[in-house]
Parts: sequence; structure tokens; C-alpha cells
Amino acid sequence: MKLITLIENKPGKDKNLNCEFGFATYIEDEDISLIFDTGQTGEFVNNIEKLEIDTEKIKNIIISHNHFDHAGGVESYIKKFGNSFTLNVNKDFFTKRFILTPERSRILSCNRLYHTAVTNNVKINFINDHIHKISKNITLFTDFTPMTSFEKPDPTYFKGEPSMVTPDLMSDEIALGLDTSKGFIILCGCSHIGIVNIIKNIEKWTGKKVSGIIGGLHLSHAPAEKIEGTIAFIKNNNIRFLGISHCTGENVITQLENHSCEVFKNNTGNIFIL
Repeated sequence: MKLITLIENKPGKDKNLNCEFGFATYIEDEDISLIFDTGQTGEFVNNIEKLEIDTEKIKNIIISHNHFDHAGGVESYIKKFGNSFTLNVNKDFFTKRFILTPERSRILSCNRLYHTAVTNNVKINFINDHIHKISKNITLFTDFTPMTSFEKPDPTYFKGEPSMVTPDLMSDEIALGLDTSKGFIILCGCSHIGIVNIIKNIEKWTGKKVSGIIGGLHLSHAPAEKIEGTIAFIKNNNIRFLGISHCTGENVITQLENHSCEVFKNNTGNIFIL
């Protein structure tokens, strides 16, 4: 299995590739090629061309959650490569989402995406079950149940219509489980519900032991309790392979490195052979 980080906040070794605050990954396996997340603006499309990836083989795009830095590139992909793919999202994906504080308010979701998909005749697959097998070695997981005390919902996240919002518990979040030569690895977009919650749910549902994590852990501005609880879990459960990035936080990456974890800074253009 090969993973290529199509876009991330920082450049990797290939300085010819574009980068932006966001996340997108290409996966190529023996029986499937797919894209997981699409970055913020569509810059990942330019990287696909520079990397000479054959988009004719890509029949699935999976979006981890409806925030602009993960779902924003879908429209650009359609314009460049057409509609010959299935858009896989959680059943709650198209609900509008916001960040609201006394100091600021901001739309987080891509509110035009449903219209764009429908008008371009893109097939949408709504994931309604905890477990959705998409290929021999790749499984989608969603509808996670909170299982830790230290991974609390972000109190600034809300969803609904502007006139009537409710707290957003990130029910639309999807993570991938990858059966690889390096073990069972979780690929996540931002882990808003908490990476430990995600792992505990998936291990409960599958009976498999998670050996690695690739993606964002959303700890860059997290309270100390969440950071400490997450690091302790990763260390105590011997999760050694960490290709973490995007919203994880440089301070957290450093702490994990100090715990002798096998940490790879997962920047734009990085390639993982698993």
C-alpha cells in the first residue's frame, strides 16, 4: 500500500509542490486507488498533476469531516478531472458548521459542496454504519462514541442554521483503518472527537490492535489534560508508527519524539510504503 500526502501545511522534500493549511492524501493499494480529504482551496489538484497520479483509477473520494481545510478542494477536483468518482461522507456531513466565540464567528463548513456535487452528477455515498468496508485492506469508520474523560468536545464548535445552532460534537467524522505490512494503521483528518476515542471505538468494533497513526491529532491548541492523556495512551499502548501533521502541534510532535516513538513529520509530498 502506498500513501502520498497530496497537501499539508508545510512543504516536504519536493519544493515543487504547493502547500497550504489543510490535508489531503492519495492511497494506492492492490485493488483500489482513492483520495482521503482534499485540502482547502484546490491546490492539491496541481500537486496531483505534478506527481503524475492517474486519476482515471480514482473511483472514491472520502472526506473526514465537513471543514473547509479538508473538503474545500472537491470542486476544483471536479472541474479538472470530472465526476467519475463516488463521494463518501457521513450521513450528517452536509450540516452547516461554525466556530462561535465572543470575539469571532466563522463558517467552517463547505456549504456549496452539496449543490456542486448534485449539479455535477457526482454519486454521493452516505455512510450510516460504524464500519464500512471499501476494499480488501481499507475500512471506513464513523459515528464514534465518546470513551474518554479527557477528550471533550470543542465548546466553540456549533452546527445547524445560523438562527438556531447547537453544539457540534463532530458526528460526521470518518477515519480509515488500513491493514498494512506494518500492522493496523489509522488514517485521520483532524481527530476532532479525539484520537484515543477513535482508536478505542475501532479496536472495540474490530478486535484489532492499532499499531500506527497517520494524519492530524488536533492538539495544537488543546488543553494540557487532553495532550497529556493522548500522549500517555500512545506510549502505554505501544503505538510506534506516527506520521502526524496538520493540526497536531509542533510541541506535541516533540513530546512524542522524546517518548522514543517513531515519528515522521507528514508534510506535503511525503510517501509512505506500508
